[in-house]
Amino acid sequence: MLAYSYLCTSIMKKYIVIMAVVAGLTACDNGRQQKMEEFRQKVRTQFLEEKLEKAQQELAHTDSMLQAREASKDSINAPKRSYKDSLEMAADVQGAQIRYIHKKQKEMQ
Repeated sequence: MLAYSYLCTSIMKKYIVIMAVVAGLTACDNGRQQKMEEFRQKVRTQFLEEKLEKAQQELAHTDSMLQAREASKDSINAPKRSYKDSLEMAADVQGAQIRYIHKKQKEMQ
């Protein structure tokens, strides 16, 4: 009987210690969660800035290629026309991507 009461007391002590640790970790979680949210926000901002810079560089390159193609006097040929159309399509897509990134940046502010 004495061994049984000692075993129950030992289990109860462990249970109380475990509950105290869980309560302590749960109480500290709010600050940690806020820090993680701030970190995610910073990473998201940096990602959008890098994505915007890359998209603007690609658009500038595509635009210069498109202007060079339009300046070419041999733009009558069909393959060149389809190439010009693909450049126009790429420029439109890149412009839309830049507008979308600007929209997301405004939403984050």
